[in-house]
Order: sequence, then C-alpha cells, then structure tokens
Amino acid sequence: MSSYAKPCILTFKAGAAIPEGSVVKPGADNQHVLKSASAASKNFGIAQNAATLAEDKVEVALPGGGGKGLAGGAILFGDLLTSDVNGALVATTTANDRVVAVAMDDAATGDLFSLQVVVSNV
Repeated sequence: MSSYAKPCILTFKAGAAIPEGSVVKPGADNQHVLKSASAASKNFGIAQNAATLAEDKVEVALPGGGGKGLAGGAILFGDLLTSDVNGALVATTTANDRVVAVAMDDAATGDLFSLQVVVSNV
C-alpha cells in the first residue's frame, strides 16, 4: 500500500448501514449521510469506518486529504474514481460522472486501498 495524505475527516450520522470504504452522499439533513448508489449522485466523501445501523457515527474522508476506499472492480494507480450502484469505487472516464477520488494504489474488487479524496465531474 502506498502512503497517502493525512485524511480530512468529519463525523456524520448514518441514515442506514454504510460499509467501510463506501462513497457517501448527503442524507435527510446536514447531519446524516447515505451510501451512494450512483455516479451521478451528490457524492462528496468516503466512509472510513462501517456504520451497521442508522444513527451510527461514520467518519467521512473529505476532499483535501487521503483515505481508504472499497474497490468495486479493477482499479489502477491514478484512476479517477466514482461510485457504483453499491457505493464501492470504480474507475471512470464517463462524461458528467461525479469523481470522488484518485486511486493511489492498484486494487481488485473487495480490496481496501489508498486514495486521495477529490470532488469534480469528468
């Protein structure tokens, strides 16, 4: 695993279960987050711990820092990453996808890997 920048973390409440390393989007209010299910959602960070129930605290890595993410497919160092339908990270070059990270490691499906959190559109 490569080294990465210190995470920039904020803590939120989970609106439902969120696996560690999943992409998150805003929840019902500014205190809650949900696991993403789309590359087009308002994805803004990566869950750094698992939330098993609604209202559990979840630490979210935000832009400007590093973190770890859950791979939803084959990922290569330097890939731009977005959310798949399960909230896992996948490589993208598709126009208008919401990019939430840049891979700092190669990874295979199910791996936790290093990344730099960014937010932009392809």
